[in-house]
Amino acid sequence: MEAYKESVARLQHTAYRNMRQVVAYATIFVAVMATWMVFNGQPTPATFPWYAIAILSGALGLSSYVISEPRPRLYVLAAAVVFAVVGVTGVFVTD
Repeated sequence: MEAYKESVARLQHTAYRNMRQVVAYATIFVAVMATWMVFNGQPTPATFPWYAIAILSGALGLSSYVISEPRPRLYVLAAAVVFAVVGVTGVFVTD
């Protein structure tokens, strides 16, 4: 029974780590694409704040690798996802 519990705990830990990495990578990808569009001259004055919010989401996703405590890391990743969704939605709505 102990071996089973230990195996399940390792699996849960690995699954959480993989999910955290995928979420962080997704927000970083959104930020890289937004930065690329800014340097290509894509944003208008109306869409620039939304691009900035999308870039901020990548910064939060990247900063999740620096945070070692699980609870604050979860909050930072949640904020990164919210900023990514708000930024991408704002870009599409204002275009």
